[in-house]
Parts: sequence; C-alpha cells; structure tokens
Amino acid sequence: MIDIKRRLAPLLSAFCIVLAAASHAFANNAPGPLAVVSLFSLVILIVALTSAGGGYSVVRRLHDAKYPSKVKRTIMNTLEFIAGVILFFAGIMSSILGVAGFSLYAIGRGVKMIKWSRDAEKEGARPAHLEGANPKRLKIAGIMLIVLTLLLFGYSLLNLDEVTGINPDWRNKGRVAQLSAEARNAKTAAEIYLFDHPKAKVVTCEDLVKAGFVTRKDITCFSDLTATSGSIRLTGPDSWKLKNPVAVITYKGELTPAEP
Repeated sequence: MIDIKRRLAPLLSAFCIVLAAASHAFANNAPGPLAVVSLFSLVILIVALTSAGGGYSVVRRLHDAKYPSKVKRTIMNTLEFIAGVILFFAGIMSSILGVAGFSLYAIGRGVKMIKWSRDAEKEGARPAHLEGANPKRLKIAGIMLIVLTLLLFGYSLLNLDEVTGINPDWRNKGRVAQLSAEARNAKTAAEIYLFDHPKAKVVTCEDLVKAGFVTRKDITCFSDLTATSGSIRLTGPDSWKLKNPVAVITYKGELTPAEP
C-alpha cells in the first residue's frame, strides 16, 4: 500500500499543477493553447515514463540515502515541488523558456534512467538504489522519454510563433475575450449601481467606476444604460488592430463581442 501511494504521489502532484495553472493559462489565452499543451505534455511524459520504468523507486532510494532524516527528506521534497511549480508558471509566462526547461529536465531524466539500467545489468552485486530495478524497463522508458521529448520540443520550435504567443491571431482572440469579460463586469457594476440608486435614470461610465468597475486606461467606455434600455460599449485601443474593437452589452445582458 505504501509503495502504491509513493508511485501515485508524482502523478497527483502533476495533476495539481495542471489544475492550478490551466484556468490562468486559458483565461488570458496569451501564449495560445499549443504552449499550454506542450508544457502539460512534458510534465505528463516525465511522470508517466519515470513511473513506468520504475525510476521513482530508484530516485526514492537515492534520496533516502542522501537524506536519512525524515525531516530533511520532507523539506527537500517540498522544495523540489515548489521549484517545479515555479518552473511551470514561468513556462506559462515565457512559454518557450518553460518548454525548453522541462525538455532539458526530461532528457536529463531519460539519460539517468538509461545509465541506471546499464549499472543494473553489470555483473556482481547491484548498488543499493538499484535493488529490484528492471534494467529493460528502465532503458525502454528512458529512451522513449528522450525521443518523445525531442519530438515535442522540435514540434514546438516549428510552431514557435504560437508557442511564444507572437501569433497575432492568438493575441487578438485574447483581447476580444478581455473586452467581453470586462463588458460583463461593467454590466454587473451597473446592476449594483441601480440597486444602490433606484432613482438613477442613466448609468454613466463614471457611475460604473463608483460601483467598482475598473478597466484599462486605454479602453474607452460609453454607457447610456438604464434599467429598461440602453447599453454599455467598451472600445479597445487602435494599437490592438482589431477588425471591430467594440464590445457591446445591453441592459438585458445580451453581449455582442468585438471581432479579432
């Protein structure tokens, strides 16, 4: 039971990283889905193939030998997990660096697994950390990890514009999504203002600010919204170069998004 828990721990850690970062990455849509998929794929490859090859048992034994104290092992495991989370979030912010960083880590892990398999195949007594290790599984998993990582990294380089987020299509889609989200926030602020000021005839953009609505300084706001008519219009700056930079939301909550 304990061994099963130890094998599942890395998978659960990777899953937690995915849950923590996915909403942030897709909400902003800045690097584009390819960047997110590349990072997720590398994390999954590292965890799945290391586990399949039995590498985590070897890592655990090496770790236990290096840090015999349970307290020290717990501290080091926590620090390693935090470092992985930081690297993952850094990858979301600077996509190609994140992909490159995890690719190097994956290749390094694959090389280690191949080396462990060779050490396990040598004649004589095995080192303590290789007791029970399956040389064939370690070698196959290590080779697969290196090959798949190189393929994934190569694919990312061939699609560098989408991985780095410099593709204007992804940027414009993100800006359209931002205008739509802020239009909905403005409508919510208008409802709050009308609730607090039932005698108000029109909710102006200044009133929206009083109700807590905040937007970028370069986004233009216009509002003639009332409780039974009108709308709020948010216009993105010219520098965004959108086909239609205006998001409109009516008093009924009907949204007409901008066009990328």
